[in-house]
Amino acid sequence: MFLPAEAVFAEIHAYHPDLVEHAQKKRVWLTSPTTLMAVLNTARAVIRDSETRRMAHVIKDELGKLAKDFARFDERMKKLASHIEQANKDVSEVRISSDKISRRFQQIERVELDHPDTASARLLDSDE
Repeated sequence: MFLPAEAVFAEIHAYHPDLVEHAQKKRVWLTSPTTLMAVLNTARAVIRDSETRRMAHVIKDELGKLAKDFARFDERMKKLASHIEQANKDVSEVRISSDKISRRFQQIERVELDHPDTASARLLDSDE
């Protein structure tokens, strides 16, 4: 409650403590021109603190949800990395097999071309 005169405000606080106590019980803040800004700043700080506390709860809940999502993402990323590592290992093993098969074909081709019995056998086959 705004009291427009400092003298009235001082009089109430000095000589009427029952009125000040009654106002406090009813949650009424008595203010004067000098105390009005301080009371308003205090009220604004209380409201801001209340909002911050309310939002802190919301933020905490959202961070909890985000933590669950990240844990799920991390698990999936590990599984994907495992699949990629296995695919890489499989590619390496297939490459080894491919190299062995290619070398074997090359060995077979060299034997056919270089081996004397094979050359005469080829000539006999072509005459028939």
